[in-house]
Amino acid sequence: MDLGVDVGGTFTDFVGFHGRAVISAKLPSTRDSSEAVLAGMRQLGAEGMSHGTTVATNAILERKGARTAFITTAGFEDLLTIARQNRPSLYDLRVTRPPAPVPRERCFGPRERVDAQGRVRLRPSKREIERVARVVRESGAESVAISLLFSFLHPAHERAMSRALRDLPTSVSHEVLAEFREFERSSTTALDAYIKPLVRRYLDSLAGVVRGGFYVMKSSGGVVPHQAILRRPVEIVVSGPAGGVAAAVALARLTGSQNLLTFDMGGTSADFSTIVRGAASWTTEALIDTFPIALPILDIESVGAGGGSLAWLDAGRALRVGPQSAGADPGPMAYGKGGAFPTVTDADLLAGALGPSLLGERLPLHRDLAAKGIGRLGEAMGLSADETAFGVQRVVRANIAKAMRIILARRGLDPRDFTLLAFGGAGPMHAWALARDLGIPRVHVPFLPGAFSAYGILISPIQLEYSQTVVRPIERTKTLIERTIRSFESRARAVFRQHAFDVRKAVFTGSADLRYHGQSYEINVPLRGNLAAAFRREHRRRFGYAATKEPIELVTVRLTGRIPRPVAVPVVSAEAAPRVSTRHVLFEDGWTTASVFERTTLKPGFEAEGPAIVAEDGATTVVPPDARFRIGSRGTLEIQVGA
Repeated sequence: MDLGVDVGGTFTDFVGFHGRAVISAKLPSTRDSSEAVLAGMRQLGAEGMSHGTTVATNAILERKGARTAFITTAGFEDLLTIARQNRPSLYDLRVTRPPAPVPRERCFGPRERVDAQGRVRLRPSKREIERVARVVRESGAESVAISLLFSFLHPAHERAMSRALRDLPTSVSHEVLAEFREFERSSTTALDAYIKPLVRRYLDSLAGVVRGGFYVMKSSGGVVPHQAILRRPVEIVVSGPAGGVAAAVALARLTGSQNLLTFDMGGTSADFSTIVRGAASWTTEALIDTFPIALPILDIESVGAGGGSLAWLDAGRALRVGPQSAGADPGPMAYGKGGAFPTVTDADLLAGALGPSLLGERLPLHRDLAAKGIGRLGEAMGLSADETAFGVQRVVRANIAKAMRIILARRGLDPRDFTLLAFGGAGPMHAWALARDLGIPRVHVPFLPGAFSAYGILISPIQLEYSQTVVRPIERTKTLIERTIRSFESRARAVFRQHAFDVRKAVFTGSADLRYHGQSYEINVPLRGNLAAAFRREHRRRFGYAATKEPIELVTVRLTGRIPRPVAVPVVSAEAAPRVSTRHVLFEDGWTTASVFERTTLKPGFEAEGPAIVAEDGATTVVPPDARFRIGSRGTLEIQVGA
């Protein structure tokens, strides 16, 4: 049996297919994430896995990557430091940027030059290459990023430099990202080199104990064998959250819900993305700690708002929640593991949204400890414990709603056209309030909500992506596009064969980045039909207009190759009668008696009015007093929120 494994900041989730049955488990995360991974595999008796991990993301955010050297064309050694002239806050005179992953003293420039047409203006001599290689070694570098000017058009100089440094882990830009925009390409390559030794050690350590081999989830929404990720580890920077989006796409196909706003709230953060007309949204403009990663990545936004987010008072005595988190150890005060500060989970427990335990009674919650922390916070504000608990809930929801509004507005999307798909351990608990605030009429909670990302990791296809910048007027690109796509397909088939996959099952999808001549941004359209017409339609949809006489140019050709993997859906089997109890829950109008249903006892077609709590091992769903819910045919819990 293979597992989908999602390592989070608080819990590590597991989902597997055992024949036609879908099984799941949840364990507290460990400081060394591989310990929790191996414990879950042993518990479920699995030999192989598909793995979503935050090891690359954490290395960048915590500045724990390798001692990296950066090699670029002479005269451009300050590229990573200067970056772009835009600032995160236009009028903030004290704004400071985080330091570049490579300090200026380890940036080196060989004398060479390729122009914007790919013509060699200055070829580096053997002596020059050896000189730069020598100073790189003398700098004590543990890895090397090589990004020479316009190397995506003429990579020979990068190859020569890489051969001279073959004794070190090396990332070369024409292999990492064969696209234009020097800063974005260099940043992506530098981050790749920065995390390469760490990711290699982590994956090698897992490979030594996972007998059946394993896949790694990529940020683009597919998986590859772990050996393949070692070539370009920057592909896994949002590995874990990508699983939830992949699962949402599969659910959209199953249920016919074509427009979804995904909401994954776990213990540490909340992640959001959009499914539009059944397709995931992706971007090549992702940032991590202000540094761009220009690879195709699922368009996921995150905020530090989870069940373990700390509630605190700022200098003006205003209530804040997050982004700091209690994590898995010590966790919220209610866990009884020594947590000293109140969290969202403590507020949820005190407000009655959570019951006396989590994980099927394996993790008891201590209401008295939660009350102590919330009460102490309330005293500092002059509020009662009830007012403080509800205040913590309102603040964390406001933080999340703000991020969701930005996502929808930036994409030109109307929330009334969407269904809020809530998952993660805490997502279904707060989804109704967010939907009402944003004007979203429906909330759906999928099967296995607490491990939905792990499910998505398990069913994601084996996937490869290729791209090449080739700026040309669109009228002169037909032959060029066909030749580039054939080259990409040949490379993809070779990789599939290398890992013993059945190439006959491969599905290839081509697309192109287009723009009006003179624009500084592109729009991606599928490679089918009239490209110019498709570009104008999409431009009109996004921006409200489309120029019919302005010249259009091709910028980048892209190809995605996928091999599907098995997909199973949990069978909804329930008892003859729902199992129900009652609990007092705090809503806007005060304390209310709510029905508490065990989700495993609810059959498809079951309906009930709020207020209600639907409890299960991995998550808790809250239904407010003036809403109703039903169980759909695929086991999805559907809440009609209304206006």
